[in-house]
Amino acid sequence: MYDTSKAAGPVTPTSPAGFAATPGRHGIAPRLWQLATLACGLLILLGAVLAGEQYAARSIDARERLIGSELAASVDRILSSVVSRREPELTALAGRPCAQVERQLSELQTYVTYVRAIALVADGRLYCSSGLGAIDVPLSDYRHTPGTPVSIKLLPGTQFQRGVPVLVMFHATSNRLGVLYIVEGEYIADLLAHGVRYGARQIAVSIADNGRLDDQGKFEPASEPQPADLSRVASGTWPLSIVLSASPEFVSQMRWKYGLLFGGIGVLVNALLAALYLLTFAPRRLLLAAVRRGLRQGELYVVYQPIVDIASRATVGVEALLRWHHPKWGNISPAVFMIEVESSALLADVTRFTLRTAAAEMSARMPARPLRIAVNIAPRDLERKGFVAEVLAVNDALPEGVSLVLELTERFLLNKSPRVMDIFETLKARGVRFAIDDFGTQHSNLDLLSRFPFDFVKIDGQFVAQVDTGGAELIKGIVSVARHFGLLVIAEGVETEAQHRALRDAGIPFGQGYLYQRPLRASELAEKQKTSLYAHS
Repeated sequence: MYDTSKAAGPVTPTSPAGFAATPGRHGIAPRLWQLATLACGLLILLGAVLAGEQYAARSIDARERLIGSELAASVDRILSSVVSRREPELTALAGRPCAQVERQLSELQTYVTYVRAIALVADGRLYCSSGLGAIDVPLSDYRHTPGTPVSIKLLPGTQFQRGVPVLVMFHATSNRLGVLYIVEGEYIADLLAHGVRYGARQIAVSIADNGRLDDQGKFEPASEPQPADLSRVASGTWPLSIVLSASPEFVSQMRWKYGLLFGGIGVLVNALLAALYLLTFAPRRLLLAAVRRGLRQGELYVVYQPIVDIASRATVGVEALLRWHHPKWGNISPAVFMIEVESSALLADVTRFTLRTAAAEMSARMPARPLRIAVNIAPRDLERKGFVAEVLAVNDALPEGVSLVLELTERFLLNKSPRVMDIFETLKARGVRFAIDDFGTQHSNLDLLSRFPFDFVKIDGQFVAQVDTGGAELIKGIVSVARHFGLLVIAEGVETEAQHRALRDAGIPFGQGYLYQRPLRASELAEKQKTSLYAHS
């Protein structure tokens, strides 16, 4: 159908701009390449989205930790300031009678910022307050942890001012004495509120196994659950942490920022991938479109090369070869377009055109009988639905004495399948004959000839070219094998008289090549054969 060997005659090896064949892709269906490219594009976009989410999450986490670190450092400074201010003087007051130190205690309290009151502790009880004077309250009411020099706790309030959260700090100055500082929770809440301005929310000071004080001044005991997505930044000085999460506005801003950034990168990479795909496959699409248009406009045609009886040189058949003459690019080699056609949906149209054209032209112009019309078919033709019906329709329309021969390359038939055998049996039962083309160029073996009911073996021209220069024994071996299986041998690519004589001496019955006739249009071939006699097959 589209043989480009020397036996087929000259074909201008034209490759139109952008239509050059692209080796390396023909083993994979173009649809698979398209699906693979689409899948890669989707994976790239998915990867870009995931990368954007990851970078957004990292930025959000970094922002939360930055804010948390700043707030933790600020709380540290407040608490450290509380216990360090006037510490010697206050320590000296602990254990002395309240009546003697009450006034001095009140004065010292004015120098310690952030506190509501300072109380002196002796033997586990608060006995003197800077605000209330003499009192008698168990230290345990303030949840002091025994054995700790300085302990801190969060409380929802005191017995003197309930419902107003405070942070209490107890500084043990000796085994039985100490100073208790009551830090106003509102000061801590105001400090935490600064974090809201920097894109945080749900900010709180948290003390393990105690509770939390948030930026609204609300106390929550440790027993109440908190959201799992909060970041936690531990203080470097005190046993407390800052817990917080980024505001929805900041989270949305980061997701949009990195989503657009990585989405843009993904789109750009996909654009490059699409450009690469188009650069790789656009020529193929254009080529197939041109072939389809050529079929409609009559640019494709069939030429015929005679197959002769070597003994008499009488024509016994023809091989139909597809050609394409483009109005702009001239003759285009089948090697350029047929490989792409074979892997596309256009194959059915091209094969159908070749079969019908060859049958119609040869039936109308070749009066001598019998005659064999050989047409190459592609491997994928045998996979097409309706192929057998098309072949039978053409075969049944042939005049009496004209037979159809389908030529297949051996590489496809190495793997025997029930479908291939069914096609062989169905078509042979209706008179269609089969030839194995280019025999010897692939993985030939004797089992191949025994498994498939071929009628002819076509020896490739590369072996014929050596027949008169030392390769005769190989040719004789092929002839012997073919006869063993009851097959007729056709030698392709016969160019010289010396080759003709060597083939005749080797017992080759049929030949094809430039020596006998170059491929011609049906009308030209009929003119040349007008006075010739055709031998019976």
